[in-house]
Amino acid sequence: MAAGEDPPPPVPPAKAARRRPAPPPPPQEPPQEPREGFTAVGRIARPHGLRGEVRVAAFTEGAPNLQRGRPVYLDGKRYVVVRARPERDAWILQLNGLTDRDAVEGFRGFLLEAADGDVLRADPESYFVHELIGLDVVTAEGRDLGKVTDVMQTGANDVYVVTGPGGEVLVPAIESVVREIDLLRRRLTITPLPGLLDEPE
Repeated sequence: MAAGEDPPPPVPPAKAARRRPAPPPPPQEPPQEPREGFTAVGRIARPHGLRGEVRVAAFTEGAPNLQRGRPVYLDGKRYVVVRARPERDAWILQLNGLTDRDAVEGFRGFLLEAADGDVLRADPESYFVHELIGLDVVTAEGRDLGKVTDVMQTGANDVYVVTGPGGEVLVPAIESVVREIDLLRRRLTITPLPGLLDEPE
C-alpha cells in the first residue's frame, strides 16, 4: 500500500452456515400384541396430569397385575407400579422413573405387559390367552375341530378361533358353549350352538 492511501475496508467474517434442524423421528406404532413369554395386562390411554402418571385400561377385572409393587413392562423395559388408583372405568398409575408428562407422552396406546410366570389371575376360572393358544378343541361327542389359534376380544365375550380339518371355526367363549377347559390335558371341550358347525357328510 502506497503512502497516503487509505487502508482497505476490513473484510467481514464469514457467516457460519445454518443447519436446518433434523426432523423429529416418526412416532412409533404401539404394539398390538404382547411379546413372546409375556401377557398384556393393560393399555395406556393417555398421560394423566403433569407428574408422569398414565391412564390405563386394565384387561382384567380389579386389575390385580397393575397394583402397587407389581412389575410391568412398557416398550420392553421393566418398571414397578409405584401408585395405582381406580378412576371410573380406568386406572391411574405411576411407574418408577417416569416423573413428568413428557416422559410418558409418547406411550399413548402402548401395552403394559407382565411376564407369563408373574401374572395374577382375577379368579380361578379365568384363563390367559397364552394358556388357550394351542389347545385341542373337541365337541362333547368327541369330534375333533382342531386347535385354538387365536383369541378375539370383542368386548361382550371372547371368541376362540379354532383351525382344523374343516377350516376355521369361531367359538364364542360363553357358558352355554364352553363345557370344559383342561389345561393339564391341553383340551377344550365345547357344546356347539345350532348352526355353529357344518354337519359332517
